[in-house]
Amino acid sequence: MITTMVDLAVDLAALEHNYHQLRRLCDPQVKMLAVVKADAYGHGLLPVARKLAAAGVDYFGVGSLEEGLMLRRAKISLPVLLLLGILPEEAEPAVASGLEVSLFRLDVAQALAAAAQNQGKKARVHLKVDTGMGRLGVLPQEVLPFLAALKKMRHLKVMGLISHLAVADQADKTYTYKQVQEFTSLLAAARAEGFKLPLSHISNSAALWELPEAHVGLVRPGLMLYGSAPSPDRPPPVELKPVMSLAARVLQVKRLPPGTSISYGCTYTTPDWCDLAVLPVGYCNGYSRLCSNRGEVLIHGRRAPIRGRVCMNLTMADVTGIPKVKAGDQAVFLGRDQGEVLRAEDLAGWAQTISYEIYCALGTANIKRYTGV
Repeated sequence: MITTMVDLAVDLAALEHNYHQLRRLCDPQVKMLAVVKADAYGHGLLPVARKLAAAGVDYFGVGSLEEGLMLRRAKISLPVLLLLGILPEEAEPAVASGLEVSLFRLDVAQALAAAAQNQGKKARVHLKVDTGMGRLGVLPQEVLPFLAALKKMRHLKVMGLISHLAVADQADKTYTYKQVQEFTSLLAAARAEGFKLPLSHISNSAALWELPEAHVGLVRPGLMLYGSAPSPDRPPPVELKPVMSLAARVLQVKRLPPGTSISYGCTYTTPDWCDLAVLPVGYCNGYSRLCSNRGEVLIHGRRAPIRGRVCMNLTMADVTGIPKVKAGDQAVFLGRDQGEVLRAEDLAGWAQTISYEIYCALGTANIKRYTGV
């Protein structure tokens, strides 16, 4: 039983389990970069990074310079790649902290080279290539000219090419194969020009287990580390354990007569007598308002449907037919209760989104409690 009103728990032992399961899907020589951007998908950057570093991960991928500096201030010395790159004015602290940079702008390359020269170092960069994602990255025809420009900057070391797959989680791999082919062709052409590029990488979680030919020198799992499959309808060939759970204590239980409207907007009216549990979780806790009249919680190991609109701090669940529910009992919004389980994918379905957003929203909005440290 939880002892706080709202309890978001992060199971670091489950995280470590998932990491070792993913290692089984790669050849031993392939390095693994754990994606811990966005506060480790809401799970907590520093606790997650410390656990994975102890487990043997090779690299970390973060979004921003500040996340990279947080790892360095925590005495985490493993290579860290800034996946979003940097602004030119951030070059000095990035180089000083030994952070590697995803590169797609020549002015940033020049700033990094100047900072590295000033500090008597070499800045390590990964050239970002847009092979079909339509986001960050130089276009394929720009890769060789960009590399030629970087070759003139003696204080830069190009570690590899990096790209990102747009639909690797889908069963139809036609577009993904096209991206991988584009990437491997560019890599071969660059190596033919004398660039070694030992740590090139394109494999996200989905490609990690479905496209071993795309592993190249390094793979970048994110979602699967946290216990979710990239595609909910195609489970991976290894057992993954959910890392995050969310529970709360029932504040009040009351019996309502037929014809009673519940919550803002009167979007639900009881058709019969109803036992209603009021729960201290709402959209301020990252629980989507789209779960109104759609979602479920677990109480006494049974599913209880949400009635009415999710409020800022409160959500109501119908516990009619669930015996002896009382104030102080546990309600599980995400996780397991006896034989029942609610997954991030379930919440994502109700909220018309993806499990990534569920983890980020819940993890950002609640105080985290760590187990399996």
